[in-house]
Amino acid sequence: MFSFNNKKGRLLLFSTSIIFNIILCFLIVYIGYAKTNFFKRVGARLNICHIEDKDRPDYWCIQGWNNTIEKLNLNVDIVFFGNSITRGSSFHNYFKDKSVCNLGYPGDTLDGMLLRVKQIKDLHPKKVFIMAGINGLHWQSQDVFKEKYTKLLSLTTNAVPNSEIYLQSILPVNHKMKPGVASSNKIIEANKIIEELAKDYHCTYIDLYSIYAKDGEMPIELTRDGVHLFPESYEIWAKKIQPFIEQ
Repeated sequence: MFSFNNKKGRLLLFSTSIIFNIILCFLIVYIGYAKTNFFKRVGARLNICHIEDKDRPDYWCIQGWNNTIEKLNLNVDIVFFGNSITRGSSFHNYFKDKSVCNLGYPGDTLDGMLLRVKQIKDLHPKKVFIMAGINGLHWQSQDVFKEKYTKLLSLTTNAVPNSEIYLQSILPVNHKMKPGVASSNKIIEANKIIEELAKDYHCTYIDLYSIYAKDGEMPIELTRDGVHLFPESYEIWAKKIQPFIEQ
């Protein structure tokens, strides 16, 4: 006869209790994440499902940022628009006779940048330098990348029709330092798409990839983590774009 008083019975009861608590914790976490659209956000990040703009965790932050820039009522010479790679730059130190606004947002994707095009419009820039696409590229097909980049470019050119727009290539990465990012071949193919779109939209394409890449990789001495540049490494970038800034 089965009894919880013997050793096997107590062990069974203990094991059952552990399994029950694990399942209960999993359900609590699952329900909590479901209510915060966690899985949708992960799916959107991997480009396997769509997420509404207002479901983005940074949606209202971006709206607040947009509102602030609009009400500053500024006019600038140059806008640098991109993600954390752009954010890490200090181009105002290289072009001191120009008013420069850095709109680099860490972690931003092509989808996220669509929500920030208004910032460019409200700064009334003479020139706009865009770098976009590395975030999420690893998971995207070429068709999806082209669709998203085209949408960003269309929205931007309509927002600032009198501005000169420069499309900067995606930089190489160092895969030994940063595994799991887009391959060199995928970055090269994405840059070909950007160059084609530059022609279609009468923008200027700037090849930054070639001046940084060594055997298809970002040299270790130029990057702090395989993707992001050391501050001094931006000098290479600045020298490349200087003719476009000054013309």
